[in-house]
Amino acid sequence: DKYNVNAPKKIDFIRAYALEFVDRPGSPMFAVERFIAGKDTYGCGFLKHNTNSGFVDQEVRRQTPQVFSAHSFYASQGNRLVADIQGVGDLYTDPQVLSVDYRFGDGDLGPRGMALFFKNFRHCDLSDKMGIPIFPLSRNERKHQAKYEDDESTLSEGSPLLEALISKFRMLDDNRQMRKSILVRPIDLNCTDSNDTEKRNNFSDVSKTIRRSIVASKKKMAGSIVKRTKSDVDEVTTCLQIALTDAVFDNTTFHRYACGGLKPRHRRNSEDDDSNLRDKLSKRKSAALMKVVSAPMEITDETKSNLGKVHYHLAYLHGQYRFPEIVCPDRIDDDESPSHDIFSVVFHLSHAASLANSQACLALARARVGLQSSASPLLHTNVPIDFDSAKDLCRRAMASERAPASPKAAAGCLLYQILEDEETTGDVEKLHVLEETLNFLNLAELEQAAAKEHVKNMSSRGKADGFHVGDAVEGNYFMEGTYYAGKVIDVLENGNSVVVQYDDDGSSETLTAENVRPIEVSTEVLSHETSRLSDEEAFGVANTDEIVLLDYELISKIAELKEKTGDRSAAAELFQQAAELAMNAGKMQTANKWS
Repeated sequence: DKYNVNAPKKIDFIRAYALEFVDRPGSPMFAVERFIAGKDTYGCGFLKHNTNSGFVDQEVRRQTPQVFSAHSFYASQGNRLVADIQGVGDLYTDPQVLSVDYRFGDGDLGPRGMALFFKNFRHCDLSDKMGIPIFPLSRNERKHQAKYEDDESTLSEGSPLLEALISKFRMLDDNRQMRKSILVRPIDLNCTDSNDTEKRNNFSDVSKTIRRSIVASKKKMAGSIVKRTKSDVDEVTTCLQIALTDAVFDNTTFHRYACGGLKPRHRRNSEDDDSNLRDKLSKRKSAALMKVVSAPMEITDETKSNLGKVHYHLAYLHGQYRFPEIVCPDRIDDDESPSHDIFSVVFHLSHAASLANSQACLALARARVGLQSSASPLLHTNVPIDFDSAKDLCRRAMASERAPASPKAAAGCLLYQILEDEETTGDVEKLHVLEETLNFLNLAELEQAAAKEHVKNMSSRGKADGFHVGDAVEGNYFMEGTYYAGKVIDVLENGNSVVVQYDDDGSSETLTAENVRPIEVSTEVLSHETSRLSDEEAFGVANTDEIVLLDYELISKIAELKEKTGDRSAAAELFQQAAELAMNAGKMQTANKWS
């Protein structure tokens, strides 16, 4: 509805229904929707415009479906993005909603799916007039888009290359299978406590690396350094400056002049007269249809936070070799092709950091002191060492208001180790950093306990306690194995059956209690205390960036600094507390020393 207010072409979604054959054995049920007949004004029948895994139609290139998907992201403050747009004309069916908390079934790829969409989304006159801000892409990503357009302009109808290209796109039409194969489904991952143990170790290795980096910063760094042009170096330098400043959404971000007027989009000249004519007709048609120019969409703090997640996930996808087509043609020192585009990793990490994403700040801070990052194996060798920037990035991560506590605690540990190894910082400042880090560490433990309790409740609650009218739940839609969000509108058979009304279309069905599972109260965005998936679960790999000191080590270091500053009484209490924690962890020798 928000999109249709000023959109030149209104869109609609066909309603779906459920048929129950009560006279047949077992009363089977079927999903039914009206057949969409005919063709649109472009002469096309049923067409898939985009998917939940990043595919964007390049054959017909309609603007309305893509702009609607982008609009849904900003209209929901970054909490939702409606993808998998398909249908005839502007009558669509079977969309897939992407959410920041992966709540809409197996096809909900969360921020990763959003990142895949925006990587391929092309801004246009319509998106400018609808007030949608520009989603920044790296230079190599923009080059790839431009190259792709050049390749398409040389293809003629009926050519084998064109047919192969179209065939490749049509392979993506089987979207249900792609949902399971494009990326690892986060909800299916089994996370163990082993990662927690690996993260909770001493910082001796980190300290050694930082000390080596202090020396290496005065020399030429060795390693897998991607050969760079001057423009590459300039882009990295600019990005690292962006990482330390807050993102600003002014008129330039919305492709407008300072006064608010729209800037024209310049199309490249073509020698093809037919192509030039099509561009002119398209421009006139767009101007005629879009007579009302919408105000720039509001960018709230919530939107910025979710944009930061999208940029971070896009950087991570680059680092996981998801886009081999964007790898720069240059070679690294050992004459092997780089595994991925490191410049796009730096670009999106920097933009995520400017949006106060603590994980991105932490990844860049580690790279700035020569430490490896799980975001990319090439990051630490292709980012110049700068300890002042690393400290600023750590402080930026710790100050992020909407971030979980774990990366904040890791940033605090890293900041303390940098200050300790530099040996130029006073004890009072180091004490303040350690105390703040300890608070984050305690908060992270509470968040992890709440997350485990939430998972436990997801599987057990309802069967033991029963459901009540108004409960927020997920129902096993038509017993197909896919759960969708809704609410309980009736409880039958003494709680053995539940009537669930689904949020997406208002339909309802009766399910046994075993096929209904509770969820937290629906809000526009779940806070990190109740968020269902961590980034580790989303990517299916351990985030080694979030290494922290053990709690008793932190407390002992605070005790040492308290003793240095003359507060011996507080130091004694802290040493005793550290000794008890070390004893509980089986570190008897350490505990005896402190006690």
